[in-house]
Amino acid sequence: MLDIILPVYYEKENIKDVLKGIERFVKTSHRVSLVHQDSKDPTLVEIKKINDKTFCFKLVKSKYGVGVVEALKTGFEQARGEIICIMMADLSDDPKDIDEMVGLIEKGYDFVCASRYSKDGKREEGPIIKGILSFLACKTLRLFTGIPTNDATNAFKCFRRRLLKEIKIESKAGFELPLELTVKAHSLGYKIAEIPTTWKERKKGKSKFKLFKLLPYYLRWYIFGIRSSWF
Repeated sequence: MLDIILPVYYEKENIKDVLKGIERFVKTSHRVSLVHQDSKDPTLVEIKKINDKTFCFKLVKSKYGVGVVEALKTGFEQARGEIICIMMADLSDDPKDIDEMVGLIEKGYDFVCASRYSKDGKREEGPIIKGILSFLACKTLRLFTGIPTNDATNAFKCFRRRLLKEIKIESKAGFELPLELTVKAHSLGYKIAEIPTTWKERKKGKSKFKLFKLLPYYLRWYIFGIRSSWF
């Protein structure tokens, strides 16, 4: 069983199409957990309109408050499948990639990254500065550490749930948690693979990603990855 965890925060324009994509393209037996963080979020009204006989999902309230880290921690704690997939609820991630990611785990890998910066990967639109910094960070992290992915910062990941028993989550803010999981999985010797993906900038709704506010948090795990590889 696969647990697909989506942090949901003010995504009323996108949530139905995200669920449609998952149900259309993901053939692996799965359960979708929509982890919401605010009882006043209008996305909840939209979710209640969705026929759960057509879309198989579970609505979960974040135990730790508002934030991606808080939502993902809640999702991890209630997951029961052997494999977990992190996916965003803004239509930036391609559900067509999930079965291939799961397939690599079934072949023996422990952690699979969907990569915008590998051969055949693509990043469509989005802020130019954000894209350049993201690309340089991911490429230099691979160069300095040997981590076998060109896109450690991308949140779109699949991994074995048992990794969470060995990885102590220390992230505090924003989208740093997927990077923390990646560098810690590498430092512990887990087998990591990547597949190319096409990431798309959101068309509807407002982005919650604040680049310069989050840079110190990303830098923490960037340095951790280098130190754990060199020392």
